[in-house]
Amino acid sequence: MTSAFTERSHAVLYRKYRPKPCSMVIDKILDFLKEKRKTPFISAVDVACGSGQSTPVLGEYFDSVLGCDISEAQINEATKTNTAPNIKYCVADVEHIPIADNSVDLVTCSQAAHWLDIPAFCKEVDRTLKPFGCLAIYSRLRNGQKFLHENAQIAAKLTDLFIKFRYDTLKDYWEFPVKIHDDIYTQDLQIHFSDCQRHVVDEHSDISLSELIGYLETVSAYQNYHKEHPEDDILKDLQDKYVQITFNFV
Repeated sequence: MTSAFTERSHAVLYRKYRPKPCSMVIDKILDFLKEKRKTPFISAVDVACGSGQSTPVLGEYFDSVLGCDISEAQINEATKTNTAPNIKYCVADVEHIPIADNSVDLVTCSQAAHWLDIPAFCKEVDRTLKPFGCLAIYSRLRNGQKFLHENAQIAAKLTDLFIKFRYDTLKDYWEFPVKIHDDIYTQDLQIHFSDCQRHVVDEHSDISLSELIGYLETVSAYQNYHKEHPEDDILKDLQDKYVQITFNFV
């Protein structure tokens, strides 16, 4: 995993700009869990939780939720904003989750499985889940993302702008697990559990330009680029091009 995730400055950006999971994904997870176990659900673990994007959502459905991440900086940020008495955070890697055997109903991993040693992670999940407990792994796909706008020409130009930013400007700065991200989640995520389901959910998000630029600042490829070229303000250039397209219709 890139060292950027362990740095405090990056963790602060993560907490501010990384989005929560969409409600449709959480509904899919809970529906699957309800097929296996009776409610009420008692406990869940959110591994590689970062600064706490998905963990609080689980707190609405479980008596207790533990969020864990290998980065102390990320956990510190998650703890700062946590006001829920049934949610706790700790520093831990996914192969050594600090909970008892057969003690949780659900283990989740959001936008992080591509960084993991999946066989070792699944072995730990086996240890921690109750009988008929569930593992949910999910992420936002990189390919196929596009802008929506009432003007189709503007939407197409914005989509093309950000595709070029991701695949041309940042091309040499994506680490291998991210380069094959979509293949991992749609085809090659090899887990040994007998009853597995794969779902693709269409998500539409309203996001401001400042939030979008902030999100891009959190991605590992941008962090890698910025370390090598601190003098290049490529996000400011991207923002200017966005404004030019949307307001000048060029």
